[in-house]
Amino acid sequence: MRNYFEQITGKLPDEDWQLYEQQLKITKFKKGQVILGFHKPCETIWHMTKGAVRKLELDNGIEKTTHFYVAPKVFTVLHSALTGGPSDLSIVCEEDCEFLALDIKELHNLYQQSIYIERIGRRMAEEEFIEEFSMRRMFLKLDALQRYEYIEKEHPEILKRFQLKDVATFLGVTPETLSRLRKLRLSR
Repeated sequence: MRNYFEQITGKLPDEDWQLYEQQLKITKFKKGQVILGFHKPCETIWHMTKGAVRKLELDNGIEKTTHFYVAPKVFTVLHSALTGGPSDLSIVCEEDCEFLALDIKELHNLYQQSIYIERIGRRMAEEEFIEEFSMRRMFLKLDALQRYEYIEKEHPEILKRFQLKDVATFLGVTPETLSRLRKLRLSR
């Protein structure tokens, strides 16, 4: 996990990394387990070291996938984590997963102790913003086939590790439409 952070933030002093590492708690979840339920406040930043998860929301009672994450990855529900309010998203393990979990309150305490740890938090928030912005642009500018081609090219692991019904809801199409898009794609 340290290598993952240092690729994003630059070199971390050993004493700062040790301070951060001391607050990480190893947790494991099985495929299908919910790590954050709807309407629960998000109080954790997950450092996924193994596995794959998806974020989902309810739209008129229908589950729709909003994000896919594959290890190694750091993620949270940023709005809930920052405001302390309930999350309108849920997070489900799509594979057996291992995490290094960090309590949000502990992270804020660490910010007071280390500018380097504060930099990690800032860079993680920036990364999440960039992902959200890129996704928003994808949905505004690309049609369904182009969105599928984007996922196929930029994130092929999604098509390999997640159920196609979840990929369909992520792309904003029905599973039947996704099937047609895949056939169309193969016929080119």
